[in-house]
Amino acid sequence: MTESGPEARGPAQRGIERREAIIEAALEVFAARGYRSGALGEIAARVNVTPAGILYHFGSKEGLLVAVIGERDRRAGEALSTLNLTGRLEDLDLLIPLAEAIESERGLAALHTVLLAESFDPEGPAHGYFVARSRIVRSFFENLLNEAQRAGEVRPEIDCAAKAGELVAYMEGAALLWLLDDTLSLVDLYSSYVQTFIATVKA
Repeated sequence: MTESGPEARGPAQRGIERREAIIEAALEVFAARGYRSGALGEIAARVNVTPAGILYHFGSKEGLLVAVIGERDRRAGEALSTLNLTGRLEDLDLLIPLAEAIESERGLAALHTVLLAESFDPEGPAHGYFVARSRIVRSFFENLLNEAQRAGEVRPEIDCAAKAGELVAYMEGAALLWLLDDTLSLVDLYSSYVQTFIATVKA
């Protein structure tokens, strides 16, 4: 290693740390005010940079949004990676530890809900992302139910696609209810519904 090695890495490392700090600040601001109302100036002030400094790292406010969504997905992926899926109906019980992970990251849950509400406009920067995400999540549960149906655990007359949509709709609605009223437990909401859901489809 040459003497210039650590010096060369120093500015790069500081740049990475600055980007991470900006993303964290943006996550908090967007969760509280939404993407449209979340000002670059407020984000910049939280990490002691200028709005121009944010644009230097991300190119545009839309670029920052993409980075924030990417960070949210990374954290969600970490939570999902701990789930041991078997392709059986009992996999739905794993929504409970997922609810625990969501409860531990309230800011991320708020960010998701706020950006989702703003994404209804087809011209919005996050519209395509949320449409694709919704389809992927519904497809995930549809496939899970189809596998359980083939294994004889789900009644043959059950429409797995419709039930997957119902399940995702409940998950989104329960998260919204929990965000509105923190006296509720998302874990309890998920747990109660999962048991009822399984009972309605089980063979």
